[in-house]
Amino acid sequence: MARSSRVARLVSGAAALGITLTMVGCGVVDDTLAGLTGAPASPSPLASDPGTTAQRSIVVTVEIDSDGSTAEDLAVEIRSPRNPQSLFEDAVSVPFRREFTVSTDAFFPLRATTVEVHAGPGATFVRCRILVDGVEVASRRSEGSRATATCERRLQLGPS
Repeated sequence: MARSSRVARLVSGAAALGITLTMVGCGVVDDTLAGLTGAPASPSPLASDPGTTAQRSIVVTVEIDSDGSTAEDLAVEIRSPRNPQSLFEDAVSVPFRREFTVSTDAFFPLRATTVEVHAGPGATFVRCRILVDGVEVASRRSEGSRATATCERRLQLGPS
């Protein structure tokens, strides 16, 4: 009985040591001590090293184009848990471009982006585009008088 008790204590001690070393390696212990002493916390693992860039935000760009001089009834919705954003304009001059910055400090920081726009008077088409960090993720062109273009990009979990 004494032998199994000693083995259990050794295993428990080894596990505690392993957890402590892991936490020290991740900076958890340093940050905890810094919080208690008022010293600055260790840099985040996302913090940039010299010569690299750490991204703390996502840039969503909305572009509107048409062969007319204006587009009408523009509605943009950026769904994000931390900072949802929207834009509603009766008319915009084209080409139109607007950037929205979304913080990445939430789980699934960008849930969806929706853009709807109507062709202005005399226009034969209207087009919308959504870019995320410079990469096109949605585009729609609609033709005809009073054409409506709707672009949407949603977070999709699972197969597409």
